[in-house]
Amino acid sequence: MSADPGARREALRREQFPVTREWTWFNTAAFGPLPVCNVETQAAFLRGMSVGQTAKGVGHWWEGADRVRETVGRLVNCAPSDVAFLKSTGEGLSLVALGLDWAAGDEIVTYDQEFPSGVYPWLALERRGVSVRFVRDAGRRRFDPEDIEALIGPRTRVVSLSLVNFSNGFRAPIEQISRICSARGVWLVVDAVQAAGCLRVDAQELGADLLSAHGYKSLCSGYGISFCYVSPRLREAIDVPGPGWKSIEDVTNITNQLSYNLEYAAGARRYESGVQNISGMYGMGASIELFLGLGMDFIDAWVHRLTGIVADRLEQKGYRIASSRRAGETSSIVSAENPRIDAKQVAAALAERKVACSVREGRLRISSHIFNDEEDVERLVAALP
Repeated sequence: MSADPGARREALRREQFPVTREWTWFNTAAFGPLPVCNVETQAAFLRGMSVGQTAKGVGHWWEGADRVRETVGRLVNCAPSDVAFLKSTGEGLSLVALGLDWAAGDEIVTYDQEFPSGVYPWLALERRGVSVRFVRDAGRRRFDPEDIEALIGPRTRVVSLSLVNFSNGFRAPIEQISRICSARGVWLVVDAVQAAGCLRVDAQELGADLLSAHGYKSLCSGYGISFCYVSPRLREAIDVPGPGWKSIEDVTNITNQLSYNLEYAAGARRYESGVQNISGMYGMGASIELFLGLGMDFIDAWVHRLTGIVADRLEQKGYRIASSRRAGETSSIVSAENPRIDAKQVAAALAERKVACSVREGRLRISSHIFNDEEDVERLVAALP
């Protein structure tokens, strides 16, 4: 394959994303299509299972999982031991909701435009006397670090935010917020499901204590498998909410299982109570390797450039852009509306022309990835009513 990243991107689109042969897919924020490498990796594992093939020794549960852990670590710049494989973004966020030593009067700060999975784990704590304080959007479709800081009080324990908002595409200023949280002794929990895979996500630069992302959106990895970065410092502060046989340090010593030695694994593996979706985990590893091979800096720049083109072309077509277009606040998602036409009618008209997008909060949501290009944008614009 060519060393030129542009040529490699074109080859990747052609060879790895068959969805592009029929669809103009601007709907990764709802579902990221699986690349061929993911499907082939999962199929190979499943075929092996069908004929009784298992890896030598402890195999897929351990060495295989650790290889994918290392891949995720390269994606988000963390140690492999900081990575747990769970089943959803919300399950990762719930590690803190279920594991922290909450007391009546404690508080959580979040945004009132968060996806429900980023709110329900905190609302469930209200029966224990814990309060949720919301940054009010008030039609801005964005917020500032000062909005978060204004709500942090002496009893605030957690700030929980999405890196990229699922509806309006706002890329939150997590780096600045992390400094505020650190200075105030507050844990920072980040939902990265709309960013990981299509934007550069660095856990260390973000300053997140926990970073969670399901595979089925911008990671293009399907359902039922997620990764969760849990910092060493946070692991010392939260309990394991659902301990299982895989949570312990000495788990590979199968001759000593009935000793019931509940000594948790030092790494984030302690939060994996049982065997996860192994085929999905291997598929996720293949998808991430595909993206890393092209380079996340290149992918991030490509997606941001395409987002700008989408927004400009939609405005020329008479649509109003609802997403923030301030520097540093754009993402892969453009939210747009046309006062003359209902957004559901627009999405339906696009689908008839094999252009996929979504409707969220009464607005058209167009989400890009590395397999999209300017020709896709022109097909989108041509199909718009």
